[in-house]
Amino acid sequence: MKRVSASPHITRRGNSTRRIMTDVLIALTPCLITAIVFFGYHVVINLTVCLIFCFGTEFLYGFIIDKKGEKRGIKQSSVTDLSFAVTAVILTLNLPAVMPVDIWGVNAVNSVGAVVFSFDTVILCALGSIFAIALVKMLFGGIGRNFANPACTARVFLFIAFGGAGAFNLTSSLLADGMAATGATWLGTRQNVTGGMLLDMFLGNTATAAVGETCVIAILVGYAYLSIRRVIDARVPLMIVASLAVFVFLFDVIPSGVRGAEMFKATAAHVMSGGLLFGSVFMATDYATSPNTFVGNVIYSVGIGLVTALIRSFGSFPDGFSFALLIMNIVVPLIDKYIIPKPFGYVKPQKTAQTNAAADLKGGDK
Repeated sequence: MKRVSASPHITRRGNSTRRIMTDVLIALTPCLITAIVFFGYHVVINLTVCLIFCFGTEFLYGFIIDKKGEKRGIKQSSVTDLSFAVTAVILTLNLPAVMPVDIWGVNAVNSVGAVVFSFDTVILCALGSIFAIALVKMLFGGIGRNFANPACTARVFLFIAFGGAGAFNLTSSLLADGMAATGATWLGTRQNVTGGMLLDMFLGNTATAAVGETCVIAILVGYAYLSIRRVIDARVPLMIVASLAVFVFLFDVIPSGVRGAEMFKATAAHVMSGGLLFGSVFMATDYATSPNTFVGNVIYSVGIGLVTALIRSFGSFPDGFSFALLIMNIVVPLIDKYIIPKPFGYVKPQKTAQTNAAADLKGGDK
């Protein structure tokens, strides 16, 4: 006799939302550490600002719209599930270390013109945090009801609003203390790929558009941890990466004219450059914004890879992953509408002699 238990994935001891968010924060730690190593204290400043504003926005939003009229404290607030912290860390890792835009221009520089402290960056981190929590997450009902990944959407918002002002165009000469800088990645230059260049991408010794994209090793460690803990569907990042590799090979690598081993190197550079790996592991696997079925996840993953490849091959934006993810997040409700999972224990009914006779009789009436 078969029995169905109620939500075993929810009621299992220790598998609460807070536990899941804690696992994600642990998985993000290697990326955060490598970002600080490569880009210095600027990452710590950005993280602090994002944490403060993500926490404050979520707490104040819940406090203001409390329909029961109860002045809830922190223990009764949704901030206790730590999802705000996950959004803050992912947003931090999705931004450059310093964003000296041409709007306010309030930056402290040293004698050689390197940025010691950027007030512009603090403002943009605060704006991105408020946008992610208030408009993308809480406005739609909080965690689990957001239509898109908050950190990804905030990055797209900042890029559209301030990219033209130079917020994402940092060169290596702008950071103090000889630290690395975010700036033109391989996707922006498309130089001939060498084995040493691929090794630098793997280790993180190369320019990136965001501090979290620096080290492939750190991303893979986080992916392994989340997969072992079964926090994410390990197949989704693999399908996204495989899809992008196939499409950029067809749309970009072959038309570029490279041949032989150079074709493999160029495809590998596409995979390891930009936000593909980081986003596939930490953003595309978001429960609320990804499909509920395996078939749906296949469509979702291939769609992300396809749109990213199209933007990289034919668009003016060198990366495109964030835009691709946002587009497919919006498509997810449509995927779930038409890709319906089978009920647990469902068995396809078999035809019997009686049903066959009824079908024959119906056919004879025609």
